[in-house]
Order: sequence, then structure tokens, then C-alpha cells
Amino acid sequence: MEDPFGQTYDYQYLMEVNHQGDSIRYYDLREFLYQGFAMCMLYYPETNTYYVGGEAFISTMPTSMWLMKITNGEIVWRRYYSDYAHRNAIRKLLPSPDGGMYAVGQVDVYPGFHFGNYFLAKIDTNGNMAWSKTYTVGFEDQCIDGLQTSDEGFLIAGGSNRPNPINDNKLYPTLLRLDANADTLWSKIYFLESLGGGYIAKAFEDANNFVCIGGKRDAAGSYTKAFIMKVRGSDGEPLWVRFYDYGISHDYFYNFTPVPQPLGGFVCVGRADTLELIPPILWSLGRAYIVKTNCMGLLTVPKAQFTLSQNPDFPNNFIFTNQSQYTYPDSIDGGYYHLDWGDGSPPYLCGQGYSLCSENTIPHTYQTEGIYGVTLQAIVCNDTSVAVQSVCLGVEPNPQAAFTYTDFGGMVQFTNLSQNSYLAQGGYFSWDFGDGSPPSSAEHPTHEYTENGIYTATLTLIVCQDTSVYTQEIAVQTVGIPENSPPVEGSGVVGVVVYPNPAQNTLQITLAPSLSRPLSEVETVFSLYTPAGQLALQTPLVSTGSTTASTATHTLSVAHLPAGIYFYMVSVVGGDSDNGNNNGDNNNGGKVLARGKVAVVR
Repeated sequence: MEDPFGQTYDYQYLMEVNHQGDSIRYYDLREFLYQGFAMCMLYYPETNTYYVGGEAFISTMPTSMWLMKITNGEIVWRRYYSDYAHRNAIRKLLPSPDGGMYAVGQVDVYPGFHFGNYFLAKIDTNGNMAWSKTYTVGFEDQCIDGLQTSDEGFLIAGGSNRPNPINDNKLYPTLLRLDANADTLWSKIYFLESLGGGYIAKAFEDANNFVCIGGKRDAAGSYTKAFIMKVRGSDGEPLWVRFYDYGISHDYFYNFTPVPQPLGGFVCVGRADTLELIPPILWSLGRAYIVKTNCMGLLTVPKAQFTLSQNPDFPNNFIFTNQSQYTYPDSIDGGYYHLDWGDGSPPYLCGQGYSLCSENTIPHTYQTEGIYGVTLQAIVCNDTSVAVQSVCLGVEPNPQAAFTYTDFGGMVQFTNLSQNSYLAQGGYFSWDFGDGSPPSSAEHPTHEYTENGIYTATLTLIVCQDTSVYTQEIAVQTVGIPENSPPVEGSGVVGVVVYPNPAQNTLQITLAPSLSRPLSEVETVFSLYTPAGQLALQTPLVSTGSTTASTATHTLSVAHLPAGIYFYMVSVVGGDSDNGNNNGDNNNGGKVLARGKVAVVR
């Protein structure tokens, strides 16, 4: 905002919004002509009280830490703490057991002259400061975040520097650990060797350790890289660090949160700068940046895979060779392997929480003939990958692949009729739908064809090294039926509309008649199928809505059906049965007027 002398300033405001993002209240927190910043907030819902803190320019310099209490929408008090020189600010408010707060911030900061200290104070409900302490880690310390730890201590995060003329005394990512008496346990400045500087924007306690995010530069003048880091709670030593570089310009993490179980991991948010030429200027444009990691700070998920070979000299003995990827069994927070031989013997386990994975090749001897399923699970954080292979010892599996199908207007439901598949023992399927789409390993897949035509579908069943292949031609001729269907000769109907979609309790089916036959002479049937091809509902259409010469509307209840996707078919009773292309659909031997998908929701 602009003052009477043409100077512009930033002021403090507070806005309450509901869960839909609508504004409920708007508070103008200004009190002085000069600018200020609202930097943090603490809310006590039981008393509907907000505490808001930040930095205020009461005159010019020095600035004051300021704090405000708002209860039930009314400002109760304002406090200014002006006992320090230069710039001073409250950056984080933490709840205290007595309803007051701990204020975390920075004092005596003089950017460019390398002054400043971290600050912690206990403040009561009336804004009185019970005690305060300052902490020196570097020549200049700037606070960004703070948290209270499970042992009632504190962790302060931000940036500190060391005198170094090469990097112009840049700030570096810093953590300061305090005990329950607010005394220093340890402090740590990270990445000093990079000479580029950086910061820690947010920290989170993870069991006995800490996870934090921020940004750092590899060298003076280089681009900033976002990072997520885990440090040991006892001394702050890094356990692992992951860098995220979008690859074009600067990348920053500003905030993050742990993801609740069972998913786990972290979601980090920030900014990724891109370079875009808008002649004649090359602009640096900031984009929202979001990264979801696992509990190791990684994007990768485990991939279980292995080979089995039979010992030619001892046929009962098989050699397992682990070829899995992205499991990291020997790393901090890494994964582990669970290998089940399928014969009831104890599983083999190695990795985090178990013995070291010192060998990738493991022998195993089966005691009796049979077909066994060898199962390997690679588990990292909350991600699990499973690989299964079958072992045939003295037994011929003789797999027999076979299937049939039902076409729902291009959405084809395949029904697997194979025998001797031994799925529990490591047998597996591979479907090729004949249209260039990726293969499927599902037992009873549903596949959508996007164009009319004849396709050759192939099912391959593999047990041990025994393979069975079955093929069948799929005739798809009803892809793309429009919502207003074209006329079917002799049916007396020129179009069908099914709505709403998704449906909750009822479906409306509207028929548009031809001029040759009145709708009273047209017998139509509505059928609804599950994706597995089971008939869920079938009923003659009885008009309950408009029965004009142009339309007839019918209402059907679907309130009793489970939520999910269904395939519908509207047909006319009697006559040719869909030219023989319905593959056994029960449509009373009539012409199919319309087919499609409809969702039932609850």
C-alpha cells in the first residue's frame, strides 16, 4: 500500500476461510504507518483463539517482533518486543501446556553484515514473556521453522553461515537441537563444502530422527536444488540426502508433510523455475512443484525378479538368483526380501530388520515331487513387489489355455476357461488382445477396443516351462454407438438415450419412435450386466414419463445394485438376434438398439 509521500509498504492481514475456500472473516492487522509481516499463526479451537506473530516496522529500524491475540473474532491485545537491534521476527508459534505459546524466531539480524541469532521464548496468554534465550550457530543465523520434539525439547531450522570470502558468507542449511530446558544439545550446518549456500524450510520428527526439506546450491552462481534429508536425532549427522533437480533452473522445497499409513512417505511442495523465451527476453518463470517420495525420500518402487535353475546332478536342488531392483536392503530405511519356497519350509528373509543380504544366489532342496510356487517379495517402506515362478519336480503340469468372451459394444469381457493353471504354484497368464495394446496378466480381464474390426486375441498359460496357447477372433462391430442411437429397421425406434450417468437411485431410458409404428406396439427390454458378464437386472420397459408421439421415457430403480460399472443393452423383443454377434447375450432374441456403460454410485 502507498503512504501520503508515495512510499509503498506491506501490511499484515488475516483471513479465515471454510473448507470450500470461501472467505468467512477478514482482519486488517495494521496499526502503524510502516510495513510489517504476519509470518506465523497458532490456533486453539477450544477457545476459538488465534495468535498471530511476525515482524513490524514501528518506525524504520530496528524492527520489532509482534504478537496478536484474537478470540471470537475480536482483537484482545497486541504486543511488541523491541529489546533487540536491527531486524527481529517471530517465525513460528508452538503451543504450550498452559494455553500460551513458545515463540521461535530470529533477533539482531543485519543481512549483508552477517549479524543475527536464533531466538526462543515462552509467552503466556496475556502476551507476557516468561523467559527468552538466544543462540549463536554462525555469524548470521536466520530462522525459518521450529518444532517441539517428543521429549519436550525443540528443533530450530533455517540458515547460518561461516566466514568465507569465496562464497560471500552465504547462509547454509542449519539445524539447532535444544533440550526441554531450551539448552543446546547440538547444532549442525550442512553442505559447507558446496560453497553455494542454502536453507532448511521445514523439519519433521520421525521416531528418534528428523527429516527436513529445503534448497542448496552446489557452487556460487549455480542453480538451487531442492532436497529432502534425514538426520540422526542424537547428533544431527545426515543419514541420507536426496536431491530433486527439475533440470531447467532453480528448484525449491518450501513445505512438506508425512503421508499417513498405509501409503507412507512424504509429499514435498515448492517451486520449479523454468526458462522461457518471450522475445526479446529470456524469462525465468516459477511453476508449482510437488514431489511424492517413499520413506527413503526416493521416487523408485521395488521391482522383484529372480531366476531359478535346476542342478543337473541333483534334480531336487534348485538355485535361486535374486535380480531385484530398487530394494536397497543394506541402506538406512531400506527394504528387505521375503522368499517363500512353496513347500512349507521356513522362508528366507534378509535386509532391514533381518540379517544382511550377503548372497544373491541361494540353493534349496525339495524333499518330494510336486509343483511348487516360489514367491519373492521385495518390500521397501510401504511398497511391495511380488514375483512368482513355478517349480515342477517329477510332475508334468499339462496346462490347457481356453477362454470365451462377451462383447458389450467394444468393451469385451473375457472369461478364462483354462485348466491346470496352477496359479497358486506360480503358473501365470499373458493376454494379447490383438490391437497393439499392452499385455495383461489378469485371470478374467476386461478390454476396450476403440475401433470396429476383427481382432485375434491370444491367451498364453505358462506353468514351469510348459506353455499352452489359445487364440480366438473377436468381432467388434458396435464401437461408438452414439447416445442418440440410429434407427433399427422395422423396430419402430429411431434412438435411445440412457441417463443420468453416473446414476444413484434411478435410470431414465428415453426412446424416440419412428413414424411407421407407435411406441405402444414396440416391446423393448432393458438389460444390465456386471463387468464379469453376469446379468444384474433385466426388465421390459414400461413408460412412466412422456408418451408423446416423439418420445417415451422409462424410469428404472438401481438403488438395490452395488456401486460400480455396469454394461447396459436395450433391445426389441422378437426378430433377428443382433445378426448373431451378441455371443449368447440374453436379449430375448431381439434387435439390439443400444449398448453402453453406466456407473452406479452411492
